[in-house]
Amino acid sequence: MKVSEKRIIAIDAAIILLFSFLLVATVTVVSAEGDGIFTSAELSYELLDDENIVHVTKEVTFNNVDESTRYWQGYYDTYNYYIPENAVDIRAYDSSGSMEYTRGDGNFYVFRFNERVWHKEFYSFVVEYNIPVNQNTAVFKIWDNSDVATAKIIVPNEYELYTTDQDCVTSYLDDIYVLDPGILGKNVASITIDLVKHTELNSMVETVVLKQKDILVTVKYWDGEEQWAEHVMDTTSRSLVMLEDSWGVAYPAGYDITIIEGSMEDTSGYGGLNNWSNGILLLHTSRDITLIHELAHYWTESCSFEQLWMDEGYANFYALMVLEKLDPVQATKELDRLYEIGEPEMNEGSLTDWSIPSELVSGNAYQTKRNYKKAFILTYSLYKEVDIDIFKDANIEFINMGHVGNNDHISIMESISGKELDAIYDQYI
Repeated sequence: MKVSEKRIIAIDAAIILLFSFLLVATVTVVSAEGDGIFTSAELSYELLDDENIVHVTKEVTFNNVDESTRYWQGYYDTYNYYIPENAVDIRAYDSSGSMEYTRGDGNFYVFRFNERVWHKEFYSFVVEYNIPVNQNTAVFKIWDNSDVATAKIIVPNEYELYTTDQDCVTSYLDDIYVLDPGILGKNVASITIDLVKHTELNSMVETVVLKQKDILVTVKYWDGEEQWAEHVMDTTSRSLVMLEDSWGVAYPAGYDITIIEGSMEDTSGYGGLNNWSNGILLLHTSRDITLIHELAHYWTESCSFEQLWMDEGYANFYALMVLEKLDPVQATKELDRLYEIGEPEMNEGSLTDWSIPSELVSGNAYQTKRNYKKAFILTYSLYKEVDIDIFKDANIEFINMGHVGNNDHISIMESISGKELDAIYDQYI
């Protein structure tokens, strides 16, 4: 049978239209975020202390509400999901089996769905992974890039708990407690969970040779925290030598040094506490600059500073000087952090009226942290105006005076440097 030319043209046109529709229909809209989707997640974090891990389970529901994919004009088949950097044993699956994934940018992974998600369709899947923790300490953050998330944190009740979420609800069930942090999601700040199980303290001892005498340094630490103790010992030994050099004054205390690993409860919320001959309590998560800061207080104490800004400003300043030699990259980050203060904060209150609360809690944390920064900036500004040799000469004067008030500090710094420094002091005191 002979087919007319018009019929052939019509068939060809239909084939072209069908092929075009198939092309459009199989367009993959690869977008993990934005107005086109809505995601929710149920999170579970369970500390398995016998395995030294936090096991994380995240049940994610993906909803395609992208108007541009209506009428089978496209679909979603991937989702960019946040996984913390220290996660191990990652696996993903849905009701049909395991899912493939690849590492994306930063801490985001690209999870590939086992089916296409068309307009107004839902897709649910599960991501599981482990976070390694120490034998008796566990610190991890809770954050999720889904639009809305809920979570539960399951912890054995022999652990001491600290969380940055003051509204977290805790329920006690047999030998565990369950925490409910409320509604989470990509627009909610991360929550830090800090868990500690106290044990008998072990000791590590080392002799540090200083200019005028040898100092016995003892680090006391919990079981399983040997690496922490070794790092603290190494940082302490090196820092004491550098502090003598940068202060221009030999180690002034008449006793040896003990550093004790502590929790938030032990340190009253601070990163560290120097209790002089009774030792330094150091939070188990504190940064190096905090340890060096507490060591620097042996020198600030010998100066008999009357004002708190001198004690804390000088401790932070000399901690930064030492950290610049130990770890220049970290020192740069710490300098940026110490200068993270806006103009309104700079103009709030005078450092002359500053006193440190016995416990650092949410009600006083803002003012306390602000004044720590202001005290550092005042000290650092003086250093930039004069130099470290002027500081060394002034330090000897301070120690010999036995009492240093604001006027004494100004007088000595101006006398030794030969400069008028009122413009700096007047901004802060």
